Amino acid sequence: MLVFAKYIELFLLLLLSIISDHKHYRIKNSIVYPFMAAGILTNLCVSGIRGLAISLLATVAPAFFLFLLYSLKMLGAGDIKLFAAIGSIMGVKFAIYSIMYSFLLGGLIALVIMVFRKNGHERLKYFLRYVKSCFLTMSLLPYTNLKDRSDGAKFRFSYATALGVLAAFIFYL
Repeated sequence: MLVFAKYIELFLLLLLSIISDHKHYRIKNSIVYPFMAAGILTNLCVSGIRGLAISLLATVAPAFFLFLLYSLKMLGAGDIKLFAAIGSIMGVKFAIYSIMYSFLLGGLIALVIMVFRKNGHERLKYFLRYVKSCFLTMSLLPYTNLKDRSDGAKFRFSYATALGVLAAFIFYL
């Protein structure tokens, strides 16, 4: 029964994260932190100390893997904390698969958005200017200002994350 609780926790986490991201354009800490704690506690109850250790590792791993994208302002802190909460509930491998599928599906979503907005050429030019600036300054610069939503380049990544988790369920579990 406790194993089933993990799926309920994950579903509620994704649902509340999408609602928060849709309403506020951010995923609130008041959503992700309780689910991190719940995931750690559930894994402790299901698998004992081993479950606790795996859950703690799975909570930290997404931050480690995604830190560069956060530093470059390509991914928000709430998205990383969402992946950490997913990891705390489902484990390291599931979190990594979720990240992988989320980025693949996020790229597809971005492509669809560019087709509908007809700004693919503009986005490509922006990216090439960014790469050129990084080479000229010999440093990694922030890619964008995540708070500026008027540039037509951003979408709520929680949508891609939810789809990525669904794909991880289909292809991983």
